[in-house]
Amino acid sequence: MSDYVTYDSLTEGDDFLNPIPAYKVTQEAVDKYLLATNDNTLELQQTGPGNTRIAPPMLAAVYVIEALRTRVGPPGGIHAKQQFKFYRPATIGETLYTSATVIKLYQKKGRNYVDMSTDTKNENGELVTSGMITRIWGKES
Repeated sequence: MSDYVTYDSLTEGDDFLNPIPAYKVTQEAVDKYLLATNDNTLELQQTGPGNTRIAPPMLAAVYVIEALRTRVGPPGGIHAKQQFKFYRPATIGETLYTSATVIKLYQKKGRNYVDMSTDTKNENGELVTSGMITRIWGKES
């Protein structure tokens, strides 16, 4: 038995993440992201209603990848491409839940590819982001 998800175990239309993992948007994660990207956007420094602060939109790359890491493919996989659609900003203190659905399985140049759609909602069920991701599956031994 392997300790990773095999390509043959995937089926188009299946939920990839079960249970759906949680990601807490923390001040520390936001600060690390801002420092790493040298992002000085004023709106990300200000507090809004209820003393809330919004997280950088591209923190989505962090919480989606963290969710997908809960079920890994074999070594050697490649994160080929990703796109996001934003519905509302995530805020510091929110807990986000990312689901992923296998949309398409195919081969190209002798490699296995997986296209997935993702939806991230907060604890109130409000849609924060949706997206598409293409992964080149690692070679299984």
